[in-house]
Amino acid sequence: MTAGVAKNLLSYGSRPEKGVVAGRLQLPDADLTLGNGLRVVVCSAPVVPLVEIRLTVPYAATAPGEVAHCQLLAELLPRGSAHRSAGDHDAALAAHGATLNASADARKLTVTGHTMADGLPPVLALLAEALRGPRLTEEAVAPERERLARRIRLATHQPAALAQHALLRRRYGEERAARWQPTPEQAAACTRDDLARVHARHLGARGAVLVLVGDLEPEEALVSVTELFGAWEPGPEGDLPEVPPWFPGGPLRHVDRPGAVQSVIRLAAPALPRTDPGYPALHLAQLVFGGSFASRLVARLREDKGYAYQLGSGVESVPGASTLMVEADTAAEHTVAALAVIREELERMAAEPPSAREIDAARSYAAGSTATAMSAPGALASGLANLLHVGVRADWLHNWGPLLDGVSPDQVGEAARRFFRPADVTGVVVADERAVAPLCRGTTGELSF
Repeated sequence: MTAGVAKNLLSYGSRPEKGVVAGRLQLPDADLTLGNGLRVVVCSAPVVPLVEIRLTVPYAATAPGEVAHCQLLAELLPRGSAHRSAGDHDAALAAHGATLNASADARKLTVTGHTMADGLPPVLALLAEALRGPRLTEEAVAPERERLARRIRLATHQPAALAQHALLRRRYGEERAARWQPTPEQAAACTRDDLARVHARHLGARGAVLVLVGDLEPEEALVSVTELFGAWEPGPEGDLPEVPPWFPGGPLRHVDRPGAVQSVIRLAAPALPRTDPGYPALHLAQLVFGGSFASRLVARLREDKGYAYQLGSGVESVPGASTLMVEADTAAEHTVAALAVIREELERMAAEPPSAREIDAARSYAAGSTATAMSAPGALASGLANLLHVGVRADWLHNWGPLLDGVSPDQVGEAARRFFRPADVTGVVVADERAVAPLCRGTTGELSF
């Protein structure tokens, strides 16, 4: 092992703990950044003889169509390279019991996979080869282009997708929504030249994060990564996801779905990013509100009224920002009543701040559910990759329990008053027009809330 790698091993004051100890997830064994800007985080978790691989490459989509192009490029990454056919690529992966898949959204390209432990270096070599020179022949591009266009087209007819797209426009306006939301037409029109430009612009090592979790020796893994990815081009500077702007509350937007027997409610309000010291208090507040089975919203809307069969709240985090989300699917005839209950519970967060008993229950749920969810190597790898993407430290999961323990009832109460005001909430309702008629504001498409 080289001295340059060795000096980058993590030092958080003690030897990294293995597994969940006293409710705390283990610390990563290593966290280093190569000269080209690739960050590598390694966790030894020898549960089974596998290693989980997660690679996140952030980028800024600055023009309509770029996200569709990045999604198509992601579909092509596991299909070989400029020097290796899809068949040869698949055979090489199969020889090590490995899989590699890729996807992309408006802010990042993600590679997800695993390999038998002894196959980690050759599988990483396959990944590095595909990243540096993906297979962009027309023979490879054409079928993936058709599949992507078809998948996007089918998704646009799903109620949840309709709500997601409409909420994006409601929060950030048509221009940003057009940049962040791909269309089937954009996918179908993508050319090999488009893919080559996107590859050169966005698929660089600078700012990318590679997470390895499983049955491995950290030092050996770091040496392999350094050798295989050290020559990966950094890419342009400043290619980082745009921080979404603050958005105002206001009337909800109705998305008409004639004849629908159920309504899809999606509400949003600006919140604190995960990197903010106040985030743990906000998280506990939203668990009390609607983020757990024991929450106020679940008790009222599902158990007491029987209005909703799918509902809850959560915090959607992206680099530099977060959004408090409230979701509910309800029968058409209960739409107006369900919205009234949601508003009442939002108002109650300020009028009746979370009690000590509610906070303690939320604290136990948050720490326990995180430890349980992250106990498997695959889940830990995904969790670390997602958290590092939004900007938190590599030891964030390890310190999550103590962070929650340090939150006072007054801090939770302040978060409840600050982030659950109905006036700060906006959203969309995908429903038949008759289901929301009492809330309609003339012919504007807006609904009172």
